[in-house]
Parts: sequence; structure tokens; C-alpha cells
Amino acid sequence: MANDKSALLKITVIFLVIQLILMFELSRQGQYSYTRSVMATTCFWAIYAFLEARYRFYMNTYVRVMTILTLILDGFFGNYLELYTKSLIFDKILHVFGTYAFSLFAYVLVVQLLKQPVNSSVKFILVVSLGVSLGAFYEILEFLTDVFSHPIPISQPSLLDTDLDLMGDVIGAVLAAIHAISRTFMDRNF
Repeated sequence: MANDKSALLKITVIFLVIQLILMFELSRQGQYSYTRSVMATTCFWAIYAFLEARYRFYMNTYVRVMTILTLILDGFFGNYLELYTKSLIFDKILHVFGTYAFSLFAYVLVVQLLKQPVNSSVKFILVVSLGVSLGAFYEILEFLTDVFSHPIPISQPSLLDTDLDLMGDVIGAVLAAIHAISRTFMDRNF
């Protein structure tokens, strides 16, 4: 168990160092809206890490790494390398991958709160529902960011972009649900 905690601490420290470097570099380049975006995801993870330690949540290592990888892909490739504006498909691929990761992340947390096992059908519906809900919530955040912050470039240039993002979210959520019914993510030895 001490090795698990040590590995989790290392993963978190590496993530925080990467994010701090990204924030510094983005700020140095004058990309303040991107800096705020990376800062927000870093704060999200720091709050989660605090709550995890405080309330002794369990997070599967695979799911943890996939979630952190999503945040790094967003910050480094999407913002720093500007693939959100330079690539037609990066955002869509990240929606699929990110929703996959965050669907499993939310599932692992929810199952701990339920404290009773769920059958495969309920598990599938739960994971898809969590993923699609998180995707829709993210799209609402993008909309509100565009309305109130006026970032350049805007997050949602068109309704087509929003629709494609939501389709990517559904695909990611379904992939996560398929993975969740075929694997036990609550096994601490995954």
C-alpha cells in the first residue's frame, strides 16, 4: 500500500510540474486565456487530490492516468501547440478520449458512493449517462466562457462544432461503458 501511495504521489507531482511549466510558457507567450484554462484544470485536479486524501476515495490507477493524460493533452497539445486551432480533428479526438477517461473517473467515484455492486446493464447505462452528462456540462462551460470571457479564438465557433463535440462525447462514453462492463475498476490491484 505504501508503494501505491508513493506512485500516486509521483504521478500527481509530475502532473503538477508539467502543468506549472505549461502555465509559465503560455503566460510568457501572452496566451492568457490558455493559461487560465490550464490553471483551471490544474485546480480541478488539486481539489480532487485533496478530497481523495481527505475522504479516502479510491481511484483506479489506469483511470487516474487516463484522466491526467487527458488534461495534459488538452494543455500541451491543444493549448501550447495550438492544435485546437491548427487541426480539424484534434478537438474531436480529444472529446472521445477525454469523455472516455472522465466517464470512467466519474463511474469509479459514483460506485464508491453507492457502496453496492451494480449489474452490467445498470453499469453500462450509468457510465454512458455520466459521460454524456459531463460532455454536455463541458459544452455549456465552453458556451459560457465564450459569452463572458470572449477568448480568442472562441471555444465554439459554430453549432456544427458543438454537435460534433457532443457526438464525440457519446462515442467516448459508450467506449467507457463497454470497458467498464468488461473490467472491474474497483479492484485495487488493476
